[in-house]
Amino acid sequence: MAIGGWLGLLAASALGAVLLPWGARNGVFSPAAAMGGAEQDRERDRLETVLSSTLEGVIALDEEGRVSLMNQAAQRLLSVSPEVTLGRLLGEALGSQTLVDLARQAVATGSLLTMELKEPGKVLEVHAAPLKAGQGAVLLVQDLTEVRRLESVRRDFVANVSHELKTPLTSIRAYLETLLEGGALSDAEHNVRFLTKIEAHVHRLSTLITDLLSLSRIEAGDAFNQRLRCNLNELVMASYQRLGPSAEQKNLALRIQLAEEPLHAVGDTEAFNQIFDNLIDNAIKYTEPGGSVDVTVKREEKRVRVDVADTGVGIPAEDLPRIFERFYRVDKARSRELGGTGLGLSIVKHLVQALDAEIHVESKVGAGSTFTVAFAEA
Repeated sequence: MAIGGWLGLLAASALGAVLLPWGARNGVFSPAAAMGGAEQDRERDRLETVLSSTLEGVIALDEEGRVSLMNQAAQRLLSVSPEVTLGRLLGEALGSQTLVDLARQAVATGSLLTMELKEPGKVLEVHAAPLKAGQGAVLLVQDLTEVRRLESVRRDFVANVSHELKTPLTSIRAYLETLLEGGALSDAEHNVRFLTKIEAHVHRLSTLITDLLSLSRIEAGDAFNQRLRCNLNELVMASYQRLGPSAEQKNLALRIQLAEEPLHAVGDTEAFNQIFDNLIDNAIKYTEPGGSVDVTVKREEKRVRVDVADTGVGIPAEDLPRIFERFYRVDKARSRELGGTGLGLSIVKHLVQALDAEIHVESKVGAGSTFTVAFAEA
């Protein structure tokens, strides 16, 4: 229910009369004394049912500022129990003078007031409105912790995208200015080198935009909607063949070991391809020449397990919990040098989740990493 709807309901004169005589029953709220009238009983029961089931915290105060009602959501959000709150002054019950001042100001001005309250590990939004006829006030408490976290994630994402786009564009502009204004366009020794650099940055921009669009579609649930029974031996082999030339170019030993019998999982063929391509490509990029990458497909209980193990640079333990975040890079300079967008593992994670599979990684700096994906066998 919207804020205005809630406070309109609770501050209405008929319900205000029901609210204020309530005391404690069953640890939440109840009539403190016998209440006359079947209509009032029905209003009380209806309100009790609504307040017990809502996620918003509701606190009612009488004209003296004492807590006459507190639903279960308010107890949870404010980490208090009804035994120590009902019948007490709000400041004493919650230890918050800020909420007392908010309620007093709402009563004094006769208007709806809102404030944000930061609790340890929580961000709460509190709305205060007066009850009619000077009978007290009602507070509505909402948990904004997840909303604020998502807003922070969005800000970080926009900042990261802006930075990732600006870096190659700045380089492209510098090379173009040198070619057009610095006379390098007619310099056969340098113009091809500059144009090659521009081409590399354009390719990086194109890859970044493609990954962003792909990630956006995956998160929105608009991509890879087919649910087919796929032979993972065949799909992993296809990725192995696609990326073989990249491994050969770096002088890496790219090895594959498939299960003896066909192993199947249900999902979208292109989703499986992206998962295996990203994991094998990452292993090749972060393994030094002369190293090796091993890809294994096998059955483990009722799951199909695909391992991609390399002898590369490895990942520090403190970075492991964050490697699937968008734009998170262990070594930013090295990642950009290798053409990485910082989105590959995030795409992998979202695809794995969409396929109801699991992924985990084990790594040791200087010894390499092993990424394991486990799919339900079909």
